[in-house]
Amino acid sequence: MTIRSGRPVLLAASMLAMAMALPLPAGAFTPPPPLPPCVPAQADLSAAALGAIIAGNASPYAHRCAVKDLAARGAAAMPVILPMLGPGTGASLLDALEVVAAVGPDGHAALPLLVAHVRQPPAMLNGLYRELYDALGALGPAARPAIPLLLEKTGDPAHYRHALRVLGKLGKYDDRVVPHLSAMLIDSVGDLALLDALATIGKDARGALPAVLGAIEQARVRRDGMQGWAALHALAAIGEPGESLPVLTGLLDDPVLGEAAAKVLRTLGSAEASAAPVSIDAFQRPRRAAVSALASMEAPKPISIAAPVNAPAAAPAPCAPSA
Repeated sequence: MTIRSGRPVLLAASMLAMAMALPLPAGAFTPPPPLPPCVPAQADLSAAALGAIIAGNASPYAHRCAVKDLAARGAAAMPVILPMLGPGTGASLLDALEVVAAVGPDGHAALPLLVAHVRQPPAMLNGLYRELYDALGALGPAARPAIPLLLEKTGDPAHYRHALRVLGKLGKYDDRVVPHLSAMLIDSVGDLALLDALATIGKDARGALPAVLGAIEQARVRRDGMQGWAALHALAAIGEPGESLPVLTGLLDDPVLGEAAAKVLRTLGSAEASAAPVSIDAFQRPRRAAVSALASMEAPKPISIAAPVNAPAAAPAPCAPSA
């Protein structure tokens, strides 16, 4: 067997040693120390100066701290950030998106540029759109003009889950969102992202209750625990207690969805929680019955093993001496 030497072997040995808490070999690779916490920028350091640090060739520490400091400036950061979001932006685009997401609704001036990027994503994002959609969703009610585009993007596989995540945040601001998501849920096989979006909208998504109940029944028939958990969570989020409690308690004896139903019952508010102890007791009753049945079973009888047919006969007992 040939053993290769050099840096790859040394790196592998280092990783193995760290995993087993052994002393590192000489010359082993050690990860760089974490960057120290950022010190808030001086008050006289302008937003424009922070933007210059972000756009320049500063050290990773200075760059990271400038992004955090600029985000802390709130609306005052937007005149610096907007050019970074414009057409032909470079590596600073992700930093600009992070700042907009941190600024929140005060960053509403970025909405036209964000919508343009959702419609035609820059090559810089390379198919990774989470930061773009995070910035859009952080605008809150100011992002209502983007909702029709988000509804359209639910039909694009590359944008589907990101669009649903943001529609969950914005759904209460537009009456078109819940019917759209409800129709999608009816046509899907218990899509978890759809159920999560409806749960995020909350009571304003009550119109989707029939579709959510259908997803619960679908999960029960398909024995799909993950779908069942997501659908039961959505039910508790959008339904009234009188609608959710009978469904949850009725599933406590289900071998697949029973545990999820008990967990969702525990998350209900104080008004609903009064029924939870009885419901959880009903969930635990089959387990206690099984334990009791096992305890009442007779102990197994010892098994005797017969001697083999061809085994030699036992030696006769020695004769007792005559008197």
